[in-house]
This record gives sequence, structure tokens and C-alpha cells, in this order.
Amino acid sequence: MPFSFHPPTGRPCDVCDELHTHDTTPPIIDTHNGKASSANNFPFHNWYNFVLGYSPEFPEYMIRRENLRQTDLVLDPFMGTGTTLVTCKQHQIPSEGIDANDFLVDAARAKLNWNLDTKALIHYRDEVLRQVEATFHSYTWGQDTQPAQLSLFAPQGSNGKQDYQLYVTPRRPEMLLQKYISDKPLARALMIDDAIKTIIPAGPIQELFNLALTSIIVPISNVRYGPGFGIVKPRDDVPVLDIFIEKLSRMIKDLRHISEAQRATPSTVKLGDARHLSKYFDHNSVSLMMTSPPYPGDHEYTKHTRLELTFRGYATTHNEFRIIKRRMIRASTTNIFKEDKDKETVINLESIRTITNLIQERLTEDGATSGFEKLYTKLIWEYFGGMHLALQECFAVLRPGGKIALLVSDSHAFKMVHVQTAAILQEIGLRIGYVRPEIILWQLKPSTSHKYWLRENILMLSKPE
Repeated sequence: MPFSFHPPTGRPCDVCDELHTHDTTPPIIDTHNGKASSANNFPFHNWYNFVLGYSPEFPEYMIRRENLRQTDLVLDPFMGTGTTLVTCKQHQIPSEGIDANDFLVDAARAKLNWNLDTKALIHYRDEVLRQVEATFHSYTWGQDTQPAQLSLFAPQGSNGKQDYQLYVTPRRPEMLLQKYISDKPLARALMIDDAIKTIIPAGPIQELFNLALTSIIVPISNVRYGPGFGIVKPRDDVPVLDIFIEKLSRMIKDLRHISEAQRATPSTVKLGDARHLSKYFDHNSVSLMMTSPPYPGDHEYTKHTRLELTFRGYATTHNEFRIIKRRMIRASTTNIFKEDKDKETVINLESIRTITNLIQERLTEDGATSGFEKLYTKLIWEYFGGMHLALQECFAVLRPGGKIALLVSDSHAFKMVHVQTAAILQEIGLRIGYVRPEIILWQLKPSTSHKYWLRENILMLSKPE
């Protein structure tokens, strides 16, 4: 039977209207005046910027607010690309982090390794550039006799060239479809990857070059985020080498402007599931946790790193993607599994039941029958159940008197039902045993699907002394 899908528009939100009328507290970050900054504006952070990530302004604010010192230990249980850890390292504060996404973990590890010789980096950059240009000129690229790239070392008048298709076609990963990235940009990226593997020994320098290359895969592709996954008109070719060298040069420049104390500040990165945090970190050891966990906005986090995961070989089959998804808090309808049962930890919370009942009412009213829509209520239960488990584990790892700061946004993703994420997580935290809860309005975020500005809050919870 055909299904009908109804987007979350056309309904008012009484919760938003009431919040904006009665809570006139100004946000810490005033997005109306353009004060919120992308991670792309900050050194080290801009080595790789995750589209669903947050600005370094959040950990900067928390470091000042909590007056953190070099004797403190910070942990981010939903680390992403290491925004919190990089900020801590800049302030010489030891930090640890964990994430469920293989690529993001390796990206964070590369962003945090500052013990690199910039002279060696420049040497390897030039050697890679020399080999890549020679490789580019050893192939024909359609109607163009010369590729639109840098041309510092390339030999002229090479004979016996092969068509680049003979190179790229057998090497294209099955899940990296042409609609995602065209043949020429992919061929050029793979040639750069070959040069890196050939010239640079395995180790931290190669990992930095790998990140520089992987960080440009989306910019040279036909994929764009807004923040949802979208595909634009395919581009036949892109100046891949120029973009790669620009990114690598930016990294080298950043590494020149750090102190020995910053370089020596420890940062530990691990792959794992935040719902089992105490398996990876010592009990009663952490002064402050600051993080931005997934929130119920129906964003599928592996989808937002699909190109990087596939290009790097972390996940080249649906089953390999499922392995990563199972380590994640359930925040998307494409990340729900039949055997999920995290909801059992929160099944008696009326605040959640009120939300799921209203979602179900609106699904019935609309006659919505798509498979994803049928999962809306299960997703809400599994999300908050998973966060209950994660907050329990955070409680065990925090030292007595330690705090956790969670940056989370409200959501309208499910039939325009307002989910007050921070308020429900506060209720869960109090049930676990946290004390002194506080909700701080961080910023107002414009939604792409309706006229309302959603609240992004910092939820503060403390472990008793």
C-alpha cells in the first residue's frame, strides 16, 4: 500500500510561544547578531569540521565558568572530532574523549597530535606534491590535455598516457556512488592517497596527511549538508590538489604557533560506546565532563560522515555501517534496531509518554504510514533510554563534586511536537542521583523547516560530594 509522508510544517508550537513569552533570559551566544562562530574559524578545529558539531566557544565558556586548572581532568563522552579536547589542550588542561564513529576518532587523534616536526611536514608535503603532479600528468583526463592543478614539478611532454578511467573505475568503493563524487575528483584524491602511502612511513605524520586529504572529500564531492544530507549538480572536475595543499599548509601553520606546554598536555582518544563509559575510564576520576551528545533531531550521524567512512575504508558495506550505528545513542529513525531495549530504563517517565502520545495522535490525524514515521515514538523512547544509561556511566566516572555540562537542542523533528531535551535529561539526571541541576540558554537556533527559533541549552548536573 502506498504511504503518505507529511513534513513537520503547518502546525503552531504552543511550547515555543510560551517559552519565548515567559522566559526572556538572553542567550549566552546571540545568533541574531551573528556572534555564533563555526569551528572553521578556529585553528586546529578547522582541520576537520563535522557539520553537526559545535563551536569551540562552548568549551571555552565552560573552562572560564568552572575556572578549570591544569590539575583538572576533562572528559567528553560524545567526543566527535575532538572540539572539547582541542580546546582543553590549548589551555593546557588534560582531557580524554570517546566516540562511536571510527573516522571521527581517528580525526580527533590526528588533530590532537602536536608533537610533529614542521620541517619534516614541509619536506613530505613537497615530495607528495612532486609525485602527485607526475601521476596526474601520466593520465589523460578527457578533453583537457593538462589538468587544472598546480604545476610545480610535473614533467612536460610525457608519452604513453592512459585514460584516468582505467585507474579510478576498478578502485571506486561500491558505496561511494558517482552521484556522490564524480570520477575525476575521486581519481585525483586516490592518486594523492597513493602518494601519501608510498612516500610517508606509517605513523603520526602519515595520519596528519590522511586527515588533510579526508577532510576535503566532501568539498570536492557533490554532497552538501544543510544540515541534512543533499546532492548538488555533479561537477566533472575540481582542483583537488590545490584544495589539499591549502588544507595541509593551514595545518602546518597552526603547528608552528603552539607552546611546549601545550604540546605536552595529554589528550586521550578512544573508540567506544558512551553507554559503557566506565569500561574505558576510571571511576571517580574526572573533574568535568563537557559534551554535546546527539539529540532527538532525526540526524543520522554515520550518514553525515558517509563519504569519509567509505573513502577511508572504515565502512564499505551496510553491515559495517550497522556495527558503527549500534555503538551510538539512537537519535535517528535510520538508527533503530528491532532488538533495542534502552527504553526500559525510562519507561515510567510521564514526560516522555506525553510526547510520544502526542506524536502518535498527530501521526493518526495525518494518516501517516511511512516506515520511518512509524518509528518516531520508538526513537524518542530509545533516545532517552540510551541517554539514561550514558548519564549513569558518567556519574560513575565523575569524581565526587564533579560536574557534567551537556549542550543539547530542543527538537521539532517529529510531527512538530516540541521535545524539551534538556528538561527531560534533567529529570533523568535527578533520578540517577545528580544534584544542583541548572539549564542555561546557550543560543537560539533557526529551524530549516518552520518559523520558530529552537533553544539550545547547556544542562549542568553535579555529582554529590
